[in-house]
Amino acid sequence: MKSIRIIAILVSLLATFNVATGQIKTPPKKINAKENYTHSATHFNFPKFLFGDYERKSIYSFDKENRNVGVSYGKNQNGERTMFSLYLYPAGDGYEGRLRQEYQNSMQSVVATRKEGLYATQNAVQHKGEKYICNGFEAIFTTENNELSQLTLFESGTWFYKIRITSNRKDTTLLLDLKAKILQVFDPTILADLTPLNEKTDVYFAKAAFRDSVLLGSAMGSAFAKIDWLMENVDKKERATGFPDLYLNFHIAGLKAFMEFQHRFNYKKSDFTENYLRQLQLISDADFLNEFVMEQYWMILIIPENIPDKYDEYLKWKSQNNITINLNDKFYVLSFRAKK
Repeated sequence: MKSIRIIAILVSLLATFNVATGQIKTPPKKINAKENYTHSATHFNFPKFLFGDYERKSIYSFDKENRNVGVSYGKNQNGERTMFSLYLYPAGDGYEGRLRQEYQNSMQSVVATRKEGLYATQNAVQHKGEKYICNGFEAIFTTENNELSQLTLFESGTWFYKIRITSNRKDTTLLLDLKAKILQVFDPTILADLTPLNEKTDVYFAKAAFRDSVLLGSAMGSAFAKIDWLMENVDKKERATGFPDLYLNFHIAGLKAFMEFQHRFNYKKSDFTENYLRQLQLISDADFLNEFVMEQYWMILIIPENIPDKYDEYLKWKSQNNITINLNDKFYVLSFRAKK
């Protein structure tokens, strides 16, 4: 446990983190550049033209320091209209749930501009560089203008890196090929190399975890089990770019340890702890832990291919059982701080 550092008790669990939401907090400011534009914070260079026929259309800053920026390119040839935008903005320390939360924020921004809901095909993505591995999440969907669009978000150390591609050509291969070209020029692992994350894990416990000794012990056992799982199953090249909590088995390891602690000591439980552990055990005994985690985290996960498809069966079982516990109500948060 040398890589673990317990930091503090948190009244508001995420208040300690400088969470970048990607939302515009100040009016966007247009940046004028006649030729190349270099983003001073990351040294990414955005030329006037890319890939021969994509012209830079705009550069916008969303903060006073010009750290949060968006750069757009486009082409309109022979009836084909294709645009892509790259967004770079600070992400702070790498804490548990950071990528999932920011991906949800990004998708919510897309939905907010629509008159109706959105159906998207989504999946986890990875980009491997020479020194680091960046995790991301991606969605492909149709816009209200009946164009095909792709949103990809990576966490890259202390940076978020987002790509949005839209084309009137309904060709998924076009989007994927263009994304591959963009990643060759603007590599998210280079961003991670600017400020990689520390391997030492900080553990922040919420005030809610101190209801009784069993709940606190369960939370501690769960946190340590997750850390052990990461150290055994995730490459340090990947841990340096973000807290890799997308893995389904990471959460399963934590839940199993959470349930196990109650059997070690004959401590008295509060009614809250008794009910929480009872429901969790009920889910486990029904063999639906995987499906429970999938539902709780909206499928924004890396799910092993050998997991049997029992999700519909789980939803039917849940409708017949009173399950009220919520994994998004955290008893603790794990974090990799940025190296200084």
